[in-house]
Amino acid sequence: MKTIPMQKDQQIDSNKFATIAVNLLHRGIIESGRTTAKRIFRALEEEQRVKLTTLKMEDGGTIQMDLIMDARAFNGNLNYSAWRDGVLALIAKMSDELRAGQQVPVFYPMDPPESLPDEMTNTKLFGAVGATVHDGVMNALMLGVQPDPNRPVVTLQLTYVDPGQFVAPAAEGSAAG
Repeated sequence: MKTIPMQKDQQIDSNKFATIAVNLLHRGIIESGRTTAKRIFRALEEEQRVKLTTLKMEDGGTIQMDLIMDARAFNGNLNYSAWRDGVLALIAKMSDELRAGQQVPVFYPMDPPESLPDEMTNTKLFGAVGATVHDGVMNALMLGVQPDPNRPVVTLQLTYVDPGQFVAPAAEGSAAG
């Protein structure tokens, strides 16, 4: 099983961490009510970091859980409704995989850290995709995780990715129908 580093001396199984992350997103965005969720969306849209909570670990230590968003790959007009739908789809997809007992894949950047933008260094992406369609335009939202190497802070990153990479190409020679 893959593990995600939490601090220099602690590791957590990726599925356990995915469960924690899904619960934090659900509680912090979906259950928090429209006013709070809109405030979070606006902050994320302005590229601000949002503190979700502080978790107490089994050893008595604490870890701050923050949230950021990378919407550079979003297609169309990003608004609260489209964002919330994407978060709901992502939560549902990850929850379905976790309930089914599947190992949620974790992707690591292929490029060396020095060639990545700062916000992607040390980021791991869960392999679950929240796909949505608004006004005929598809978007795909994934969840990244960035443990801070120097502080007890883990940042969850809502990351829009090119949805075209998840669409199966049409079979050659098939008639459009």
